[in-house]
Amino acid sequence: MPRPRRTYKKSETSRRQVLDAAIRALAERGYARTSVSDIAEAAGMSKGAVHYHFESKDDLIAQVLVRCAEAMRERVREAWEAPGEPHERIRRALREMRVSRKQVSAELRVLADLMAQGIYDPKLRKSLSTMFEANRDEVFRHLKHGFEVLGLEPTVPIHIMPRLVIGMLDGLALHDFFDPMDASDDELVQTALEAIAISLVVPSSPRPS
Repeated sequence: MPRPRRTYKKSETSRRQVLDAAIRALAERGYARTSVSDIAEAAGMSKGAVHYHFESKDDLIAQVLVRCAEAMRERVREAWEAPGEPHERIRRALREMRVSRKQVSAELRVLADLMAQGIYDPKLRKSLSTMFEANRDEVFRHLKHGFEVLGLEPTVPIHIMPRLVIGMLDGLALHDFFDPMDASDDELVQTALEAIAISLVVPSSPRPS
């Protein structure tokens, strides 16, 4: 059996360098037109150096997905965890989730491209499925905590709510990319999103004394 590779600080730095280069290359060229050699060139490394950290392109892309998804989640996590009342945190998180999609960062471009490719690629689809599950779990935890503190109950099963919220935001992001709305309508859309989210909860029934 192959011996596990020891991790060195320098090795971790070069691994991050490969991932950063991969995100840049994929955001610019797309998955179908980006080879391991292209990523190695963008990283200023040899192809062998890239394969030292990642056994194959599939392995590299799976880790790119993790990196991109975590970058997107971190922005929302900061919005949830910043000081404020729970309802303020929920509104702030919804706003950050929308803003992060509208800015079309390199990470978002990579995620959008890989999702399109995942329709036809079973290996990629499996990695994307893991990413979507992690996204749902994180939104679920934040919503559950917020509702409990606010004394609210969802009008639909709470495990369904992350799918509804993320689905609305992803759908809007797709439309924004191909059919951008007027700036004057953007705040109206955000208000509508918040209203839809609020309509999915009601005050908890008082507990009998």
